[in-house]
Amino acid sequence: MKTQTRMRLDDGPDAAAAVSGYLREHPDFFLEHSDLLSDLAIPHPSGGAVSLVERQVAVLRDENQRLRTSLEDLVEVARANEALSRRMHELTLSLMEGATPEAIFAALGNNLSRDFNADRVAVRLFAEPAQTNDGRLEFAGPHARERSLFTDVFEQRRPVCVRLNREQQSYLFGEGCANDGSAVIVPLLGHDWTGVLVVASDDPQRYHPGMGVDLLAHLGDIVGLLLGSWVARTAAD
Repeated sequence: MKTQTRMRLDDGPDAAAAVSGYLREHPDFFLEHSDLLSDLAIPHPSGGAVSLVERQVAVLRDENQRLRTSLEDLVEVARANEALSRRMHELTLSLMEGATPEAIFAALGNNLSRDFNADRVAVRLFAEPAQTNDGRLEFAGPHARERSLFTDVFEQRRPVCVRLNREQQSYLFGEGCANDGSAVIVPLLGHDWTGVLVVASDDPQRYHPGMGVDLLAHLGDIVGLLLGSWVARTAAD
């Protein structure tokens, strides 16, 4: 500062705040007092000292590296989302090509196991089939007592990530399927019927409550729409 405007500041927090505030309000201060740059030194973690300019360069370099890392992370996330969208598109096309309920169930199982790392896939429709020869276990009937195992899912009307209880596991995958992994239950909500699509993994962390389920919700809508034409019109909840 010029001699006639120099102020006396005692050492302490107030003095430091005053200097800091002044420099923030006058970012061009060192442009007018460049001679001070050579007098200022900032301790370096290595034990030496660096000039203010060197310190600024180091800070900018670190910030640039952080930004580069963040950009790389964003690019990686974008690539992963693009790959996921592509797999979901291919699954949708496979489902639409299914000419029978059996073909749709097979497409679900094959694609989810191959492209989405599912270890087990099960579908249960609490409805009667439109054709009597479609007596597969997937058509559990509108009055099946096991429907109550998924009441919470139907009430939420959205996929939920859970650890299946013993009764759910037994009903969906058989008595011998003891699984401590994770699963996602996707509700299938037809016009006058309900059902579930259950995707299970041996990995306890594969499906967790914090993961996004929007794509799975869309999948549930598609599956429900496609299977609706194979459900008897007299089906009821």
